[in-house]
Amino acid sequence: MNSFIQDMQYAVRQLRKSWAFTLVVVVTLALGIGANTAVFSVMNAILMQLLPVRHPEGLSYVVIANDQGQAPGAINTGDSDSSFSEDTFEALRQRTDVFEELIGYVPLSFTGSVAVRHGGLPEVAAGEEVSGNFFTGVGTRIDQGRGFSLDDEKNHAQIAVLSYDYWTSKFARDPGVLGKTLFVKGVPMTITGVAARGFKGIEPASSTDFWIPLQNNPLLNAWGAPADSAALYTSPKWWCLRLMARVRPGISGKQAQQALTGTFISVVEKTLGKVDPKKWKPLLDFVPARGIAGYNEEFREPVKILMGLVALVLLIACVNVAMMVQARNAVRQREFSLRMALGAGKMRVFRQLLIESLLLVVAGAMLGWLFALSATHMLSAWSGIETGLSPDLNVLLFTLAISAVAAIVFGLVPLWSAVNAPVASVLRASAINMTANRTRILGGRIVLATQMAICLVLLVAAGLLLRTLNNYSSQSLGIQTEGLVVFDVTPQGDIESHVFYRTLLDRLRQAPGVASVSMAGNRPGSGWSSNNDLILDGVEQQGVSLRSNDLGAGFFHTMGVPILAGRDFLDTDTKDTPPVAIVNESLAKKFFAHGSPIGHRIGGEHSMTIVGVVADSKYTSVAEAPQPMAYYATMQGQSLGTMSIEVRTHGDARAMLSGLRRVVAQAYPNVPVEKPMTQLAQFEKSYERQRMFAAMGGFFGILAAVLVATGLYGTHSFRVSRRTSEIGVRMALGATRGQVLMMVMRESLWILLAGLIVGLPLTYMAMGQLKSMLYQMSPLDPASFAIAIAAMIVVASLSALIPARRASRLEPMKALRTE
Repeated sequence: MNSFIQDMQYAVRQLRKSWAFTLVVVVTLALGIGANTAVFSVMNAILMQLLPVRHPEGLSYVVIANDQGQAPGAINTGDSDSSFSEDTFEALRQRTDVFEELIGYVPLSFTGSVAVRHGGLPEVAAGEEVSGNFFTGVGTRIDQGRGFSLDDEKNHAQIAVLSYDYWTSKFARDPGVLGKTLFVKGVPMTITGVAARGFKGIEPASSTDFWIPLQNNPLLNAWGAPADSAALYTSPKWWCLRLMARVRPGISGKQAQQALTGTFISVVEKTLGKVDPKKWKPLLDFVPARGIAGYNEEFREPVKILMGLVALVLLIACVNVAMMVQARNAVRQREFSLRMALGAGKMRVFRQLLIESLLLVVAGAMLGWLFALSATHMLSAWSGIETGLSPDLNVLLFTLAISAVAAIVFGLVPLWSAVNAPVASVLRASAINMTANRTRILGGRIVLATQMAICLVLLVAAGLLLRTLNNYSSQSLGIQTEGLVVFDVTPQGDIESHVFYRTLLDRLRQAPGVASVSMAGNRPGSGWSSNNDLILDGVEQQGVSLRSNDLGAGFFHTMGVPILAGRDFLDTDTKDTPPVAIVNESLAKKFFAHGSPIGHRIGGEHSMTIVGVVADSKYTSVAEAPQPMAYYATMQGQSLGTMSIEVRTHGDARAMLSGLRRVVAQAYPNVPVEKPMTQLAQFEKSYERQRMFAAMGGFFGILAAVLVATGLYGTHSFRVSRRTSEIGVRMALGATRGQVLMMVMRESLWILLAGLIVGLPLTYMAMGQLKSMLYQMSPLDPASFAIAIAAMIVVASLSALIPARRASRLEPMKALRTE
């Protein structure tokens, strides 16, 4: 034990003595380990993390099999694969022979957030309606008070359970919160409990602030939809409820699917009518509640690719560390040989050096963990994932594992040569003749060339991802986004929705700095859309899906979308006037190529007259392709739920938001402004995860280039210092400074050439894996390859230039006297 302590103290002194070496090694390891840990946090959250509940491995999301979507005739909610009617839920929950628990849940709005009030001013919080067995079925405990029961669901009890985080942030963990009233969209809810710490809901991509039992109150309709258009309990064709299940032990997913087919088809045909099994099969599937639902498949490949790229960064970092340790050990060879000549065994020296390597790796891992925490926080903000990205036990174990690999593989290899040189020959050698043999020099060059090849792969990948990001940001939206802000509002209480919005829009139009105001049912750029079959003049267009949106008066004028024919929506388009619609350019060109669509009818039973044609503009996201679309006058509908208010301003759009909040508060004190932002920022959110991948890829490329440059610089500096006498002899025999400069530079350029020869075919093969992550970009984009190769030339030249200049400035006589 005493000898171990002595070795530890000696190692600390040696590392402190070589503080520059220690700092570079620790930072290099920290960057490699930290980057890997941050990316693994994303992969862990998206693909592997279980819910923080009892027996999470038994939970599954219930979906419709084979990506068929909901049954024909059902009303769409936007989640066609994972939404069911309340009748389906009731029928399936009776199958206790298959399910231990079947849980129903649904958001209170399409955005996930609703207006709440527990003090003076209204605010926004994320809420869900859930079945009475929600907490017991999921397996999460209640920290304070009580959860829900089946009677609470049956009686639609006006009670609420808060999340631990919401209780902390809004109520400062006040134990007296139980019994207090939380007004949800103006409806009073008595707070009866607080959920366990760490439980944020069963949709891990976002946090839920509170839960209430399933409601039949029109003001609390599922998804925040107007109750007169579709309601949870009275609209059997409306598939809006999400389901989570605990299938009984011993029953496989296939067995459950077969057992439930009869029940499922029975309730479907009872509520929707006969279904053709050739067009739609009544099959359920059970997706394990692991990772982030909906992200698993979409981001599985991109995250795995990023994990591969960052593993290459760690490889470069570890090789750099190995080369630095080996170079340092070569300088200390005489020290090691002297210690062994004085009686120290090889194992003692080996242990000494191993302790030094372990200290470096531990310090690098600790600094890397801190780097990973901050990087993960940044990735969470970029990705829009609100939960699950915090490093957990899996991430910690991963960090420890890669640190151990770094210590063993890249720490022990250079140590072996340090303790196996012949003692007598090393002690007889001087600093002049202690030069590396040809094998070691060749091995070092091969390692550096391999690093260059790996760096090329990373730089080309970074270039492709960053150019993809540029393609997203430079897309024409078909909208004039400058000076345009958007926010959501929801009518509260018993006020008639048409009166609510007319009053609010009039107030906003009169506000200083406002040019025009309108509204939309689905906010452009939010990803949401309404989709139905296209019917023109009473004829259904087979195989054509029609997107639609409900808009207020002057919408296209406010958004800056050109009107190509006809007119915009007017204030006079109300419930008392004939229903009208406007179509986009894509629909007009496809179905009215030789005439005008104006005057034709669109829609089924309640068809509308087309009164205008507008230019194509982006609707759900930046990346969508133009497709047929229709717009309807929202004031002609029976009732209005949450609407997005679009405001065009004369000045700075962001600066106007505080003034617009005041206008809304003056008109309706109980109505909060939801998700205010510029319209451009909303579209940017539509590719925020792609921006995260591009930013990470770019960072990995730059980091790889920096690490390679560091390795090249260190290697050239070390070799120049070892060849001081040789360089002095060359210069004494007539070599010019330029020749010495080129001698050092030539080695770097040969390493670069070897790296490119190996790296180009390797990169060519690897870039095909990036295809799914690119937008309007070929994986073999010549510009990205050219930029990466140019960057490699710069890295190789600059990393060798400083040691080369130092070598060329040596004084021959001083160099010859060097020992």
